[in-house]
Amino acid sequence: MADLANGWLYEAGIGENRALRLENGELLQIRVERAKSGARAGAIIDAKFTRQWVAGKSGIVTLPAGQEALLQPLPKGLTEGSMVRVEIVRAAMTERGGQAKRAKARPAEADSPLSDGPDLLWEINATGLPVKMVHAHDADVFAQHGWHEAVEQAETGRIGFEGGSLLVSLTPAMTLIDVDGPLAPFELAKRAAKEIALALFRFDLSGNIGVDFPTLEAKAERAAVTAIFDEHMAANCERTAINGFGFMQIVSRKLRPSVQEIMQANRSVNAALKLLRQAERDRGTGALRLAVHPAVANKFNAPMLEELAKRTGRSVSVEPQGEIPIDGGSIG
Repeated sequence: MADLANGWLYEAGIGENRALRLENGELLQIRVERAKSGARAGAIIDAKFTRQWVAGKSGIVTLPAGQEALLQPLPKGLTEGSMVRVEIVRAAMTERGGQAKRAKARPAEADSPLSDGPDLLWEINATGLPVKMVHAHDADVFAQHGWHEAVEQAETGRIGFEGGSLLVSLTPAMTLIDVDGPLAPFELAKRAAKEIALALFRFDLSGNIGVDFPTLEAKAERAAVTAIFDEHMAANCERTAINGFGFMQIVSRKLRPSVQEIMQANRSVNAALKLLRQAERDRGTGALRLAVHPAVANKFNAPMLEELAKRTGRSVSVEPQGEIPIDGGSIG
């Protein structure tokens, strides 16, 4: 498995687990799982019914860790303050700008066994593909296979391709993808269709998605573009045809935040976790000093720094410096 060409690379990082799927040696998909991100989809939990949301139809339950979830449908006879066993059907999300969106739940059978739900490692093992564990003392195979470039695309929402680019914008209602470039509209749309299909799978994008293609007046051209999308789309989804204004809608079941939603939720958290990864891989000796922007320093907690010290065998300190950009931390 040293030369894995098809399957998953998995790295259990400090505060963040990462997975990268390869197909014929090329990056196909990435996944990110962060610590303390709330109840996972598929979890079976005993929750406290807090209040009704829509009378008789939905309500708010409080999970053991204090997180709220929207319960729908509402079991008959459920009274405020009583306990109810629920299944999480969509994990909680943090929208860009820090706005929280509750997890969604449905009633579970009373005798359903309690469960934390599948984690990232379980999910990638469930694909049946080979899984290779990657460690900090190994070569950085994530970087060798385009991890950093993919993460930058997720953080910025900008994805370039030959002859054009995509801008993926996250909104509370839906994910919007804009196609831009100097090519003739039909040629640009054809190239974009492939890149959109690959990007949706690469970043685990799901839910309600709208794509703004160049306007194509000929129905045959629009059909050709959707055929290219279908050819390269690996995820389970439904789509509309491209209308006369160039708009196509894609819908798929949403279980959790996409990689882009995770990476765009908080730049300071991203910077802190990235620096922890770099520090764990640092080959120096002696004390580790992390020089960072104060907002990034606030994202480190004691368990993170203790784990870094344990993994590296070095003492660790954090030095906030106001003149350092959020993305500009360094290791000394």
